[in-house]
Amino acid sequence: MAKLMSLNRRPTKLCDRQFMLKAIDLARNCKGEKGKISPKVGAVISREGKELGEAFRGELAPGEHAEFTLLEKKLSEKTLAGATLFTTLEPCTSRNHPKIACADRIIERRIKRVFIGTLDPNKRIRGLGELRLREAGIEIARFDSDLMSVIEELNRDFMRQHAIGLRRRRTKAETTDPVKRGEVGPNGHRIDYTKNGDKVEWLPDEENPGKEWPLLLRRNDKSILKANDEFFDKVWYDRHQSLRTRVNAGKDKVHPEIWKGALKSAKRVEAKYGKKNLGPHSDFEWGMINGKLSALRWVLGDEWDMLDT
Repeated sequence: MAKLMSLNRRPTKLCDRQFMLKAIDLARNCKGEKGKISPKVGAVISREGKELGEAFRGELAPGEHAEFTLLEKKLSEKTLAGATLFTTLEPCTSRNHPKIACADRIIERRIKRVFIGTLDPNKRIRGLGELRLREAGIEIARFDSDLMSVIEELNRDFMRQHAIGLRRRRTKAETTDPVKRGEVGPNGHRIDYTKNGDKVEWLPDEENPGKEWPLLLRRNDKSILKANDEFFDKVWYDRHQSLRTRVNAGKDKVHPEIWKGALKSAKRVEAKYGKKNLGPHSDFEWGMINGKLSALRWVLGDEWDMLDT
């Protein structure tokens, strides 16, 4: 009798994060098409915490998108109105005729809510899939922030192929920023430097005639750049070591030429700082280092770039 009750028991409800994790696990099963770097995408659809179906890119045929496999091949006869879709990558907005874009398929099936792991780095799609879904009245949510980095690392080759920009490098002229005599700032007053090297525009002090006060235009960022480079190297090295462990265990693969360059970079970092200064660190310590790097990048006005292998 107990066995019979177990068979008839209703499926256990899962929380949103569990579906996110499941979609990521599905993405790990993806295999790229020959001669092409394709994203690893997993998708799960649910209603009221119960799974309705799952798929990953190329599961049934090479190159087939996860959403297509899920919506058209596995759940073509299932009513999906009001359901929630979890997909590790932003749904595409255009396909070669006669194919239909995944965003349009989602809209056609009246799906109520879509959780997106990361935006597509391809500039032809980036952000457009999310906008199209929003315009159709579909609720948009994102995967938990800590899972986004997992997806990005899983798709590092694809991300690298569509990188937004190179790591910013500043020339000596940019860091010293010499000012020509007579040059004025945005408010029409003379530009000069403070004793500590900050570039300022000297504005008249209305409360103290004949005196000036410095309006900061750019900080002396030599020391900031030095700290930024150090934290960048250490964060990159930590991620490289994690990947190295997976590669050595046969759990991950990297293109031989890219891996050769990564190993060379790792040796450079080790020689520069010494292995004992590169770890091991606790999760809290690495969190602090990542936080300091983020703060420095913000101060420098840089955007966060992908950290390659």
